[in-house]
Amino acid sequence: MIDNSNQVEEIFSVFYYANFSKIRKYAYRLLKSECDAEDVAQEVFIKLWEQQEIWLNNERKLDSYLLVMTKNIALNILKHQRIKLEYRERFIQEFPSYEQANSDNFWADIYRREILQNIFIMLETVPERRRSIFKLSRFKGKSHREIANKLNISVHTVERQIYLTQLKLREVFLLI
Repeated sequence: MIDNSNQVEEIFSVFYYANFSKIRKYAYRLLKSECDAEDVAQEVFIKLWEQQEIWLNNERKLDSYLLVMTKNIALNILKHQRIKLEYRERFIQEFPSYEQANSDNFWADIYRREILQNIFIMLETVPERRRSIFKLSRFKGKSHREIANKLNISVHTVERQIYLTQLKLREVFLLI
């Protein structure tokens, strides 16, 4: 058993330099992105450092363990990229006229898109009825009375649901 922290760091350092480029190359084959591959390789070794019991006094080779860990982290990245793409596509479908509009101010247009995208993502976290009330009010331009009549609810309920959604929006945008 190794008790000296300097020895532990030295062993890990040797292991890191012997395996980092191999892990980065494998991650690149999975992700097709140098930047993401670098991030994955770093995350693999950070997790490995945190799990010293796995590698410190282990005689078996860790190659397969590293490759599985790399693959899992890369798959998580691909999954998150797919989810972002789906949100983006849903956003464009939800607001097609906005996507096609010409803007004189490129950066203002990008800023508006990001805000709308964040609003759309936030709306996915609120209850379905509240989301539909907010969309009818803010995106479709319906009055509170029209929404209440359409959904067979009181105007007060419409106002309350919009208010609660606005509170959530403020909370989200304060974090950004």
